[in-house]
Amino acid sequence: MNNFKLLETIADISYIAGYHQHYSRNSRFDITEYISWATEFEKINKNTDWDNDNYILAIEQFTDKKIRQSTVSFD
Repeated sequence: MNNFKLLETIADISYIAGYHQHYSRNSRFDITEYISWATEFEKINKNTDWDNDNYILAIEQFTDKKIRQSTVSFD
């Protein structure tokens, strides 16, 4: 089920972002952003063999980079 991979990625990104207290005070914006990030991550890694690469490390590094690039301000 291809959608399951995307949903898992969305959940992982959301968890990591929450851990880092990344939020815009607009949950709809945040959810849209995390779905976009997850779609991008899946596209970039569509041929990655996760038996040979570390998924957790990859998703954490990707999410950390996206958080740093985010336009969300922390007033």
